[in-house]
Amino acid sequence: MIDILWDEAHLWGYLARHAVEAAGLPHRLVKGSEIAQGGLSGKVLLVPGGSGRVKARGLGQAGLEAVRLHVERGGHYLGFCGGAGLALSGGLGLCPWGRATIGDDRWQHRVSGRVECSVAAHPLVPEGMTQALLPVWWPGRFEEGAGDVEVLARYRAPGPDLYVEDMALALLPPEVLAEWRAVYGVDLRPTLLDNQPCVATGTRGRGSWLISYSHLETPPAEQDGSSGADGANRWFLHILEQWTGESLAGVKIPAWRPDDLPVRWEDADLLKARADLADLINQAAALGLLFRRASWLMGWKPGVPGGQINNLRAALGAAVALEPTHARVARWRELLPEFRPGFARFRQAARSWLLARRLADTLDDSLPGMLPKALLIDQKNMLFGSPMSGGGLCGRLLDILESLLF
Repeated sequence: MIDILWDEAHLWGYLARHAVEAAGLPHRLVKGSEIAQGGLSGKVLLVPGGSGRVKARGLGQAGLEAVRLHVERGGHYLGFCGGAGLALSGGLGLCPWGRATIGDDRWQHRVSGRVECSVAAHPLVPEGMTQALLPVWWPGRFEEGAGDVEVLARYRAPGPDLYVEDMALALLPPEVLAEWRAVYGVDLRPTLLDNQPCVATGTRGRGSWLISYSHLETPPAEQDGSSGADGANRWFLHILEQWTGESLAGVKIPAWRPDDLPVRWEDADLLKARADLADLINQAAALGLLFRRASWLMGWKPGVPGGQINNLRAALGAAVALEPTHARVARWRELLPEFRPGFARFRQAARSWLLARRLADTLDDSLPGMLPKALLIDQKNMLFGSPMSGGGLCGRLLDILESLLF
């Protein structure tokens, strides 16, 4: 059994569940509050991305201690991105390292796509894998230090689809990057590429942990060349094979398309909300504020709440794919009086904000300050909360939709 910690996982939780389902392994979704009450039952605890700090709050001291005991008694901990951060010294303390501080080069963390990595030989690494293109999605960084930690992968060079903010590095010739450094003092090359650790592992008691700032569960590349990770998936499945004892030979993780998931729950409100959000996304793309990165991911211009929009898109796509059990339908009837008007307000306000943001971009050179940035930021925060921990009206809609998973 694999337990998947859902708290604040959102899009990354859906991708993790999709990958585990493709492997055919028994699994269940758990909340931090359940773990705190002794709810861990699986051999492997999989912690997807999302804010590590918010996950720690959801677990509380009792939940954090329950996870530590789970590993000490022979269990395994697998954490991606925010799940990796949770395992560090400021959280679970499974890994003695800390998380590197984000300084003035915050934009250096706004890196997404695949990175060429060197890979070390280890039982948790597929045999013969010495290098791999590994996907990262706005990663944190390890503060490499002392302790019994084995580094399994290090960043080496940009992959073919690596972005910094909304700029594809592959489209920028080296001489242009050099000119920007000389003239503007801007170095767009991510410093995380300078041999920094990407994947690490270690033991605690009778158990073990593996943490990765690469999302090894990322769906594979599609025919149009969008971001994907066939090598990462092979590594992910190998880890599960080693820790569960199940043979996963021949297993392939398929692409994940939230807009095309089979509709099992033909609820009029859910279907309308999904269609309305698709229209909103198409309008934002037409305005140049969003752009397609993969079937499961829209990219976004700096300052646009693309992460939260992607989360809501995933949640609505997954909701209509749920089996409409009696308990789930009853729960939805309780939540619908809040969801229906809430989503209507969100749709109208988000549309207005996106149009205002586009107008602000247009006026920025000729009439700077005509649309006060502070007002746009306040409106965005009310709708979407913070980029890292979410919140706002969008966050409440997500809470409602994701409660239907349990």
